[in-house]
Amino acid sequence: MCGVDLELDDGGSGEEEKEEDLWVEEGVKMLPPPVAHSGDSAWGGRRGRCCCVACGAALLLWNLCVVSACLLLLALVFSLVLLPALLLLYTGFLCHSRVLHAPFAICRYLDDNSCSALIILGFVMMSPLVVVAAAIFCELLRRLRLLLLIQPLKRARYRGPLLDWTGGVHAWV
Repeated sequence: MCGVDLELDDGGSGEEEKEEDLWVEEGVKMLPPPVAHSGDSAWGGRRGRCCCVACGAALLLWNLCVVSACLLLLALVFSLVLLPALLLLYTGFLCHSRVLHAPFAICRYLDDNSCSALIILGFVMMSPLVVVAAAIFCELLRRLRLLLLIQPLKRARYRGPLLDWTGGVHAWV
């Protein structure tokens, strides 16, 4: 027929052959990769150009809001945990005669040696408190699952839900 070769099947369906190809060994079945570029793919049909750009901008704005919330949480945790060390450093530098020597009421009780001790204690306390603050921040990120709210920009190309938090991880090997 017009230069096209046709192979006629002997009655078996092509789906059975496809199904047999996915079995690697006994009891092990490999998942087929998702159909990404067809009209009705696993993710849905493709969006139009304008809709794709609009959805991409919305997803980018969403991701920026999530990242800014994470940065705000980072600043909050680090400022609360490092506050004692920062207060010691501030008081030590504020009252030392060679640095600021401010005329505050607390500076009347502190001489240069005690101000130096406050500065040293503040820097010594800083290292373990940074580790504690980082651990608290990581634990909050894990418990609040903030990083799972970041959506891939590939969702803008295909129809379907723009934001999805199902959390399912699929691997095609």
